[in-house]
Amino acid sequence: MTSVAPARESHAAAAPDAPLREMAIPGTHARVVDLLRAVQAPGPNVRVLDIGAGQGALSARLHEAGYAVSACDLFPEMFRAKGVECLGVDANGRLPYPDRSFDLAVAVELVEHLDGHRALYSEAARILKPGGALVFTTPNISSFKSRLSFLMTGYFYSFPPLDPANDNPVNQHLASFTVDRHRFMLGRCGLRLERLMTDKRQSSSLVWAWLAPLVRLLARRRWGEGEGVRLQNSSEALFGRKLVVIARRPLEGHAP
Repeated sequence: MTSVAPARESHAAAAPDAPLREMAIPGTHARVVDLLRAVQAPGPNVRVLDIGAGQGALSARLHEAGYAVSACDLFPEMFRAKGVECLGVDANGRLPYPDRSFDLAVAVELVEHLDGHRALYSEAARILKPGGALVFTTPNISSFKSRLSFLMTGYFYSFPPLDPANDNPVNQHLASFTVDRHRFMLGRCGLRLERLMTDKRQSSSLVWAWLAPLVRLLARRRWGEGEGVRLQNSSEALFGRKLVVIARRPLEGHAP
């Protein structure tokens, strides 16, 4: 796993006194902190893991909000948030924490940089307590804007051509997964997609809103009325810029 950012240039360490860089679209960190507060109120005994923490801008916000914060990253030498420990993640994606250690886990703009999601989702399920929640954000390839981009160019929104000579996952978006794919993989790894949101609705997708009833009708006729079909063509999926997902580890005795 790795810390992430759109078009992040490198993982070189920043100057010690430089402001912590938010490696996401402006406003994302503030929205995620507000969302975590709604999921579980801060407290000194509420443990949060920031996965792919980068320089630590989100970790610092969570620490200031009153959570007990831990952080991890493929490049822990980048991390500079005071009062928070950042541990390294190995190349296999194993998180360096015991089972059932955290109430919450967060991964901002991370999953698109991973070659597959099973390691992240399985590890998140492992380190979360029963009833704990994973919150993550990622570019939305299910929007009308992205569907049209793929139709016309063969590439989804925010997923440009890949360079096989570049072996640094930080610098490329590797995994273009749909809403339905995220739901499927979360379920396979022991997490339940509890809520799907978006950070904003894009005008470049809203201009195609007149097509939404037809898209939903055709999807239902072809694939039925299942939860995956509904989410795949929900307003959040069709019009949203990025996906904001809450996935929860079920309580003991409850299926994902």
